[in-house]
Amino acid sequence: MKKKFALVLIIIFIPVIALSCALLESLKDPHTFTKTVVDAASPIVEASKPIQNEEEYYIGREVAAVILSNYKLYRNKQLEKYLNLICMTLVLNSDVPESYNGYHVAILDTDEINAFATPGGHVLVTKGLLACTDSEDALAGVIAHELGHIQLKHGIGAIKANRITGAVVESSASITMGSGKNENLKFLEDASKEIVTTLVNSGYSKTQEYDADRFAVNLMAKSGYDPNAMTEMLKIMGEKQKNDHRGFGKTHPSAASRIRYVEREARKFSGNYNRSARLERYAENKLK
Repeated sequence: MKKKFALVLIIIFIPVIALSCALLESLKDPHTFTKTVVDAASPIVEASKPIQNEEEYYIGREVAAVILSNYKLYRNKQLEKYLNLICMTLVLNSDVPESYNGYHVAILDTDEINAFATPGGHVLVTKGLLACTDSEDALAGVIAHELGHIQLKHGIGAIKANRITGAVVESSASITMGSGKNENLKFLEDASKEIVTTLVNSGYSKTQEYDADRFAVNLMAKSGYDPNAMTEMLKIMGEKQKNDHRGFGKTHPSAASRIRYVEREARKFSGNYNRSARLERYAENKLK
């Protein structure tokens, strides 16, 4: 909330300060003054508009490209198909069953325990994280958590905030200099790349991680998966992460704190999830 308030103050006061510098000149001609204010406000208005689904998809592709410059894809058609079918089951039971170009799951060839969710529907899961699962329901928990980041628009929120900040800089430049548009468009482009790097290296906030866990528990239960399987996956992950500070160990809350949170959320649901019916399918398709 404090960050949002600070951003609002920036949006309000930077153009005001800039206007004061140009005020005397523009007041000499009321027409010029009006045009200056309208032109200056335009970038902020545009930046404040919602990011469209198509934009989300292409932003997500850019983020995925950055990730794939650091990791290799693991090619296993059978496992990829299996993970994408689980993803589709979850998505069809979610509040956002459609995206611009669909949801896609791919596997990263590393033993690092990690996963990435990019705007628009891209889910990248490492072999190391898949090795922390012992059932289809646990796999569903991994994917549902990443879908939470996508559908709750955690990545887009950071990008949108930066876009507005960049627009404020552009509007200020247009007031004080009457030009500089190209330079500030470059600023926006550079800022976007910086955010992509931040998402990859730093991960989402702890609050967003807990929100994604809550989303996952709810979606698993709605889809017929046992949400308690998520705690089992987190326990395995916690054991494997004791001496590994890469991936989730660097960017997520501790496994122990997440287990407590997920257990509390899972108690809100009860039902016969019939996990045994999926064990054979998991055994046939799991990471070997």
